[in-house]
Amino acid sequence: MGNTKTTSLIIGGVIVIGLLFLSFGGGIEYQDHDTRDIERAALFGNTQSLLEESEAWPVELSDGTVEVKSSLEPHPVRTVRYEITELDATLEEAIDYVRDHTYGGLERRVTAEKYEDTLWQPEDTVGHPTEWVRRSVHISPPPGGNRDCTVLYVENRPDPKTWMLGFQSVETIEGNEFVEEDAVRCMVMPSLYKLTELPSGKIHVRKIETVDPRGALSPLLNNLIISKIFFRNYMFEQAKEMRDTFEGEG
Repeated sequence: MGNTKTTSLIIGGVIVIGLLFLSFGGGIEYQDHDTRDIERAALFGNTQSLLEESEAWPVELSDGTVEVKSSLEPHPVRTVRYEITELDATLEEAIDYVRDHTYGGLERRVTAEKYEDTLWQPEDTVGHPTEWVRRSVHISPPPGGNRDCTVLYVENRPDPKTWMLGFQSVETIEGNEFVEEDAVRCMVMPSLYKLTELPSGKIHVRKIETVDPRGALSPLLNNLIISKIFFRNYMFEQAKEMRDTFEGEG
């Protein structure tokens, strides 16, 4: 074997090893949270500040009244935000839509892609709870693995024309652990839905969310493949589905 070919093979091997290291070099360690430890005011304050900062991010995907932006600030994995500038619905209709997608009742909901159930809500709940913990297990065929996103949701109605839903991952519920067999726990950083009634009567919808699938994946793989390609597009389709649902009813 010639020196040139040997050198090329060595360089190629180094590149492959380097890429494997960057892709599977270990995930990020996060602080565990319990439902009792989440400061509700801070959850809304911090996420509203992030939502305001994200206004300046450049638009990456758009479809009429829907726009998607993303950034690596302030988290080491990509934060994605979508906006529906004018949703043809009443505020109560939009709230019911978001509630249905994030709560859905105590019974488990199953689709081909995931199954969901409510793990916790206050025992003294009358009607719809204003806080709950929802588990969504996203199903991935081998060689991928299932992802368990267990999230605390908290509602806030600061005025009659504004409704917000703050949410983030929790690892324990009132001190109690829970396990989803054969699933890797996702991390959802503090995130926010915000619905605002416009003077026209239509609704301004904004959602900003950061998800790290965790596991053994490095931030590089999360950002380039999962967050930027999959999660960003998933959020884009989610926003268009919400808009199209109400347009189809008009």
